[in-house]
Amino acid sequence: MRPILITISILLFSSLVFSSEKKQGNITYANGAKYKGELKDGMPKSLPPEISQSFVMLNLSSIEDQYFIDMATDAESKMASLKAKTLLIIYPLGEFVSNRPPIGFKGNTNFRGATHKVVLTESEINNINENVSNFLAKASCTDYQYKRRYINETDWWLRNGGASQSQSPICNDIRIIMISIDPDRKKPRERDNLSYVFYHEVYHSFQHDLTYNCRGPNDLWVIEAAASYFARYSVAMSNGASHKMFVNGLLDFALWHANNLGTKLEDPGVAEKGLGALRLMIEKGWLEESRVLDGSLFHDCARVKEFSDSDPKIQYLKDHWYKIENNNGNFEFNLSNGKGPSQNETIKTVNYDTNLMELCREHIAHGWKSYVKINKKEFNSKGYLFAVVGEDGRCEHGFGPTQKHAFNDCTHWKKKNNIIGTCELYARGEEVVWRGVNGK
Repeated sequence: MRPILITISILLFSSLVFSSEKKQGNITYANGAKYKGELKDGMPKSLPPEISQSFVMLNLSSIEDQYFIDMATDAESKMASLKAKTLLIIYPLGEFVSNRPPIGFKGNTNFRGATHKVVLTESEINNINENVSNFLAKASCTDYQYKRRYINETDWWLRNGGASQSQSPICNDIRIIMISIDPDRKKPRERDNLSYVFYHEVYHSFQHDLTYNCRGPNDLWVIEAAASYFARYSVAMSNGASHKMFVNGLLDFALWHANNLGTKLEDPGVAEKGLGALRLMIEKGWLEESRVLDGSLFHDCARVKEFSDSDPKIQYLKDHWYKIENNNGNFEFNLSNGKGPSQNETIKTVNYDTNLMELCREHIAHGWKSYVKINKKEFNSKGYLFAVVGEDGRCEHGFGPTQKHAFNDCTHWKKKNNIIGTCELYARGEEVVWRGVNGK
């Protein structure tokens, strides 16, 4: 369980309310804040700084610019061709409030994410609004009213503490990515997870055919799985992993999602499940891995033509992608046994000889606050918390309404962050039951 939900806005935004006026170069946002300066077609004229051929960036977080610049240029260098210009907005959030999105917007919003305390200042929010306005001035595929609605929606989301990790294909050649940085993501131990999110979203900006008349029955899992494939590959390579290690981790990850979230290529976990289907297609020789990694699978609507339900290969993928076996830590497809994943994973026993509290005290203390809030609101004070410390000293945790759900949540985040260790029951309700603490 994490308050962040991975999203991509592929459909046109719904009609939203935005108040504006143009008087002597003024723009009035819905909250009454004003922009005063030179306008072009009713929008602020100046543009945010370019960091590469494809990206301009506004980073208001405490994480150094170079961290994002290095990943942006790395991702860009892998692409077969570059078509879009993308605005990257990186902004900070305060403490976690709720895993539900902010409420109260008059209309529908295409943003999806948890609610946090707001730490952006008035001037920072207006700065983001102005940069979005500047950037949208270049979008020739849409009209002035649409641009104003988008700015209004962004302004409201920021002022209400909404978390983001999304890419919006405004036009075929104009994209906007918003990534929020909460207190957890600022920590060095979370950098691999943040890098994964960043690579995933920027890959979406390289998918040429997300707009206009390019729709197929398997769009969701193909689009999302390809972005996840690229992100996991990029993070693995930056960490010095071999290609074999990357594939092994990918299949491990896909199998976990099949075991716990079902085998249909749909949400929840559609991107993660789709990893298994894409990898099986590659291993069968039906898809070149390079076409996923360089984005060319998303040129000229090729994905729709190649992932048609009328193609027997696609049905084969849906029926077999989850047939993965774990042979002493080596994960591989086994298509001869005809078995699907087990739906009843047994929680491993632990001998409680780990140094969980010594190394993870701060991590558990921080996670405890979120757990207690959710435990009372959603679990009727009867939830469970699991935690794990890896061989390298990194920590993770997970919680849920049952012991099985909490263990699976902890295992999910352990695998996602490549932590080697066993998730241990730490708390039942609000009682700490880990034997390393109470000696039971």
